[in-house]
Amino acid sequence: MFRADGRFIRNLEKINAKLDSYTFLKILTSGLTMILPVIIVGAFSSLFANFPLNSYQNFISEHGIKTIFSMGGQFSTSIISLIAVISITYTYVNKYDIHSIIPSIISVIAFLIMTPLSIIEEVSYIGFEWLGSAGFFVAILTAFAVGGIYTKMIKNNWILKMPEAVPSMVSQSFAGLFPSAVIVTLAMIVRYLFSLTSFGSIHQVIFTIIQTPITNIGNSLWALLLITLLSRLLWMIGIHGMLVLMPILLTVFMPLDLQNLEAFTNGDPLPNIVGLAFWILCTSIGGGGATLGLNILMAFQSKSKQYKTLGKLSLPSGIFGINEPLIFGIPIVFNALYAIPYIISPLINLVIGYFVIKIGLAPAPSGASILGMPIPIFFVGLLQGSWKLGVLQLFFLLIDTIIYYPFFKVADDALYKEEISNES
Repeated sequence: MFRADGRFIRNLEKINAKLDSYTFLKILTSGLTMILPVIIVGAFSSLFANFPLNSYQNFISEHGIKTIFSMGGQFSTSIISLIAVISITYTYVNKYDIHSIIPSIISVIAFLIMTPLSIIEEVSYIGFEWLGSAGFFVAILTAFAVGGIYTKMIKNNWILKMPEAVPSMVSQSFAGLFPSAVIVTLAMIVRYLFSLTSFGSIHQVIFTIIQTPITNIGNSLWALLLITLLSRLLWMIGIHGMLVLMPILLTVFMPLDLQNLEAFTNGDPLPNIVGLAFWILCTSIGGGGATLGLNILMAFQSKSKQYKTLGKLSLPSGIFGINEPLIFGIPIVFNALYAIPYIISPLINLVIGYFVIKIGLAPAPSGASILGMPIPIFFVGLLQGSWKLGVLQLFFLLIDTIIYYPFFKVADDALYKEEISNES
């Protein structure tokens, strides 16, 4: 499709390297990736608590098990902003080789100071409202602010120095005293200043002015189609599109998933169709590019020995959503013939999936993020809360196989003729 050593590819590689050099994006991606296990555990807990089977629901409700399962989601995904502020701050200060425990704790304190209190019968308490998806962007901003201030003060020795005779563990603890005091004071000032506005808190400001518009932009089929198209185009020229676009996927689409997961945990209607979970459900049928159909064709329909061998070797990993053996074995990268099905298959899946859910034939995904987890199709749908989503994935597999077939046929016939020619 393009020459691997051409000017266009070299320029793209420079852009990719430039993006990869931005410390902000690397910290954000690493910090948010760290919380995925928490989201997954919470998703499983919510799934166990809300699995749509009447006999099962009656059993766990009668024996008090439903409440226990619900707590797994309540104290993971419903406080995900609190967890994110820890993970991002931890990643930030670790980047500069600074002990991360104290700033991580201080970031939680700063976040909670700026979080509005709920009042019932003159008793103030922190509710779950801003600790979950609604406070996600404030968590990110708080983590970067705390990480930046703490790192700068430590690096510039704006610390309380202890005598040399004091043990290093004690010295390290007191070194964070002055930066901690400054950060907590700033958090209190921020809380007070925003309390004077009509919004009442920084949470409400960020949620109204930044988070809601960004998620509204992302909460559309067109946005997801664009992201998918860019990701596949980058892969076609040898650039890992998923990694390049990861900051967008995590910051724009993850909050949509978290909204769904909170609603699923509470037994409420799911507010969003689009999200990271929906994207994985539709596009990762055997890996990026929805290549499982191609893999099956190669394993069982190839006349070419090379294709048949590669297909059988790649199939076990392909079933679990890992398709690098195909991507680089065929190869699909820099392959003009396979560019069309590789790009359009996930796009068609997204359109079909969106309207199937929109008209009510299947429910929206629960929002369980399984990014990077090797889970077979159908079981991905089950994890998202419904066997109907699993069946939808099997339908995607059929559609993808039909799309890939004519291109596979052309490539297989050409390779088979080449093998016959070489043998003779």
